[in-house]
Amino acid sequence: MIFKSLKALAVAAIALMPATQAMSADYDPPIYADQAPDYQPVEVGSGWYLRGDVGYAFSHPFEHQISSSGATSFTNDASLFTGSIGMGYHLNDFLRVELNGGILPTNKFGDHALVPNGCAGHTGTVTIGPGGTVIIGSAPATEDCEATNRATNKGYSLMANGYVDLGTYVGLTPYIGGGVGIAYNKYFKTMGERNCVEVAPDSTGAGGFTCDDPAGYKGSEDSEAKFNLAYSIGAGLSYQVSKNVSVDLGYEYFSVPSAKFVAYDSGAFNIHKGIDYQTVKLGLRYDLW
Repeated sequence: MIFKSLKALAVAAIALMPATQAMSADYDPPIYADQAPDYQPVEVGSGWYLRGDVGYAFSHPFEHQISSSGATSFTNDASLFTGSIGMGYHLNDFLRVELNGGILPTNKFGDHALVPNGCAGHTGTVTIGPGGTVIIGSAPATEDCEATNRATNKGYSLMANGYVDLGTYVGLTPYIGGGVGIAYNKYFKTMGERNCVEVAPDSTGAGGFTCDDPAGYKGSEDSEAKFNLAYSIGAGLSYQVSKNVSVDLGYEYFSVPSAKFVAYDSGAFNIHKGIDYQTVKLGLRYDLW
């Protein structure tokens, strides 16, 4: 009787083991796996852009007073075009800064006048000596020559600029801005230069003209090259023609208050101080997205 009871308990225990294991499994703590973060691509060069522009100075930086003397001819070769290249950065949707290097307007001019007997030299002479001997010699002589006074002005700039974009309307973005930097300005002038032209003698050695001292006709020279503080203010409109390319049309006032330059004042080549002019500019920007 006791043996049968023990046998029944053993069978019941065996039967309850899978249920006990199942109930134990139901109480195991859940396992959580962290999800990998989404990949965020990094935009190399985001915010940076390249730029370049060309401009035309419609107010002349080098004003000349030309005399009406018929004895003197005045020549003036001026380039009123400007240009710059550089790099900029969008600080946000409204502010951007730039660093640009550029060329400034240039000017080359002079006056020319014929100076009678202005060049000294000598001419060949032929004389017949005793017994018909031919003697070749020289005698002092002068020749007319052209006297020239000439001068040049040129300059370069390195500017740090800032601009405020005032929003976009029907595809156009107006902006205002300005900058400060340095300008390298150089002037050069030569006064009293004369063009002494030599003339060959004839077959006998007579005549002709030889300059006695061509080096003495170079005239007096004066020049100065200096870095000066420069500033600019301007405004314009830009238009985005593609995802990365924009064009802009702008106005700029550029000034170098301490720069010196040569100007023609009714025959005098005087040194003036302060260069300033106004330009209209066409620019191109390429965003490095």
